[in-house]
Amino acid sequence: MPLNNNLYGVYKTLRIGGTSYIVENASRNRSMEVSPKSYVQGTPLSAILDIGGVTEDISIQAPILVGGASAHDGRSLANTKITEILSPSTATLPLLQNANFRVSEGGASVSMSLMSDGSAASSLAGYFQLVNTPIPALSPVSAGGPTRVARFYDFRVNIGGRTFFVIEANIEVKSQVDKKYFLVPNATSTNIMDETGQGELVTIPNTGGTQYSFGNQFPFIGITGVEISGGGKAAVLLQDLNSDGDFTDFTAGTTDESINLTYGVNEPSSGDLTLQIPGGAVYESVAFSFEIYNPTTDAWVSLLPSLNLTRSVINKSNFEITNGLLTVDFGFTCWVTTA
Repeated sequence: MPLNNNLYGVYKTLRIGGTSYIVENASRNRSMEVSPKSYVQGTPLSAILDIGGVTEDISIQAPILVGGASAHDGRSLANTKITEILSPSTATLPLLQNANFRVSEGGASVSMSLMSDGSAASSLAGYFQLVNTPIPALSPVSAGGPTRVARFYDFRVNIGGRTFFVIEANIEVKSQVDKKYFLVPNATSTNIMDETGQGELVTIPNTGGTQYSFGNQFPFIGITGVEISGGGKAAVLLQDLNSDGDFTDFTAGTTDESINLTYGVNEPSSGDLTLQIPGGAVYESVAFSFEIYNPTTDAWVSLLPSLNLTRSVINKSNFEITNGLLTVDFGFTCWVTTA
């Protein structure tokens, strides 16, 4: 007999914060701290449990798309959440823990980890939701036209001064998240503790009348830091420009026999690592860029428009020699500022 279509995710749309997104897969994991305790109690049986707070983590893998439905892809969701953590006062649950953009010959995707407080309060009903409503922009005859997966020819990248023969690139935005629990404030006699475990709403002075929920197992979540890092892989083009049989000659502005690598050059602005100098903070002379083509404006636009990636250091350079392609793996870390 045929199965009910409600059993299959392809018939569903995922909504985060009330907005629909196209995802490859997603999971929501809720757990509660529980540990058996043994005391001097006359029996080895676990008769007492220590029950603590609730945690909720959400993982999402989503494609980067071009065309009509690109506003509902992983890039759109990640950038919405990145903008929130850059201005924590505007953040809404779930909060972004990390977002990793990855582009290679095989395609492009975004993987994300988000955190919520685990509450089932009605005010949070739309933060993670499955619905049966298709996304109108997916129609190939919609105003934006058909949709396809973004591929290598849709992206333009450079990792500092490493511009040519880039095979893959990735960038990760990560937030440091802190969870705290507070005792119930004795501040009101009108509210009654909710018997479903959702707690008591208390109005906090000097917050514009904002109400917070106390007396439950759900944590208060704060953002204490934002980091940006990434990396990539490039093929190494070695050229014996002066025909002396090696590939190590370098003269600033005239000779460079190891394009993409400048292997062994001990200069902050041109070596394979962004070496530092006494009394100064040296950054890559060429800004890191991670861009996708926008045919509407006929321009390359940043995959992370809310971030400024112009100040970075190359902190890893792994040169690999095999009987195949000569490659170097790069890693970088950015100073974080908004665009």
